[in-house]
Amino acid sequence: MSVVIIEDTLSYIAANVAYTAVVVSILLVAFAWRFITHQLKRRVFVEDFYCYQPSKDSHHTAQDIFDNVIMELNVSDGNKAFLGKMMMRSGLGNDTSAPHNMMNKDFSAASNHREMELYLESAMDGLLARTGMNAKDIDFLVVNCSCYCPTPSMTAWIVNHYKMPSKVRTFQIGGMGCSASMIGVDLINDLLKANPGKNAVLVSTEVLTSQMYHGEDPSYSLQGALFRSGAAAILFSGKKTRMSRYEVLHCIRTHHGRRDDAHNCILLQEDPQGYRGVRLNKEIPKVAGKAIEENMTRLGEAMLPLSEKLKFIWINMVLRKALGRTKVAMYQPDFKKVIHSYCIHTGGRGVIDTVEKNLRLSPEHVEASRATLYQYGNTSSSSVWYELAYLEQHKLTRPGHVIWQIAFGSGFKANSCVLKALPGCKKNPVDFNVHNPTWRYSKETCPPPTLEFPPNITACIEAHRAQKAAAGSQ
Repeated sequence: MSVVIIEDTLSYIAANVAYTAVVVSILLVAFAWRFITHQLKRRVFVEDFYCYQPSKDSHHTAQDIFDNVIMELNVSDGNKAFLGKMMMRSGLGNDTSAPHNMMNKDFSAASNHREMELYLESAMDGLLARTGMNAKDIDFLVVNCSCYCPTPSMTAWIVNHYKMPSKVRTFQIGGMGCSASMIGVDLINDLLKANPGKNAVLVSTEVLTSQMYHGEDPSYSLQGALFRSGAAAILFSGKKTRMSRYEVLHCIRTHHGRRDDAHNCILLQEDPQGYRGVRLNKEIPKVAGKAIEENMTRLGEAMLPLSEKLKFIWINMVLRKALGRTKVAMYQPDFKKVIHSYCIHTGGRGVIDTVEKNLRLSPEHVEASRATLYQYGNTSSSSVWYELAYLEQHKLTRPGHVIWQIAFGSGFKANSCVLKALPGCKKNPVDFNVHNPTWRYSKETCPPPTLEFPPNITACIEAHRAQKAAAGSQ
């Protein structure tokens, strides 16, 4: 009898141990799964942002800039004529902002530094005023500026100016071109997911006169006709609040630097006469097209509905292969099904035209991009934030909308960021243009500027036209 009791007791204990082990295993797996999914679901939000508003006395007509900057350069009349024509065709309006040192022809190191200080301080002060936060509470500080790289760095200047504590972690991004702000967003996205509860500030700008070209080669000169003053400061947080304006959904970076044509299409270097500047070569349209195509493909993989993906595979990979590429047109997925607003880098009118055509966008979809180019010119990496401000100021975005910011830069890179609008975007809209808040772009009311050229420049333009006409008739 005692033997039976002992056996039953042992069996009971063994059964309960097994049961307990199973329960504990299930709990451990559930806890591990919850921890992993929590880590994967860490989210990053744009709490607020500010775009530098140039003072009214830094605004100039196209004629002012041509007469006081381009005509004063020690270059040939032919080069001046080229820059004048580019200014009229670029998509810029007649009231853009140029730095005072450019208008005063002061290209000294001290002048460049003053320009940097103006942009950094104005952007930071504007952001701090909007958010009510103290600079000492910033955990991560990221600054991007492509061509100007002082020592100490721009981040060091901000830390010193705002007396930030030694624990702040700073990052300086240089040499990345106009797409560098998207690189900054990607960096901050990773930093905040790895450091929950922290915040980060990104400042994006470019110091124009630091690389002003004084030579004769038109491939170096073009930037002078397009670039203007701009800066933006953005506050990110790993915690959603009632004031959160946007959520960062995706950061997509495409880098084609392994290819020589992509790497060499935008170069900061000296020309044969020893003048320093940024050289843009004729490979840029082809290189940019390939980079944008890959970036969009990865965007589609991340965002497009299954129906669009299946249609893309069926037409492009099955039908075109079976029936021939000449008989079946390439299918371009409809990104308008998942994206409501577009912020396309203001690299020039041609850049916006190309993206509009390839994505089959409407004029309304590219209104913010054309408005920013017209009102501010190419403000380099900060341009996509001016476009977002335009959407806010004119109530063109609302909670639930998805916004795609895309920019291009040397290397060659196409980098983009996808944001989802939250209720906070309706509160206290960010100023696009504090001097004229009701202004809105339209093709009919925003004509390109016209320039009056002196006789020697007019003669160069007419001679060039005659030369082209003669070449075309042969």
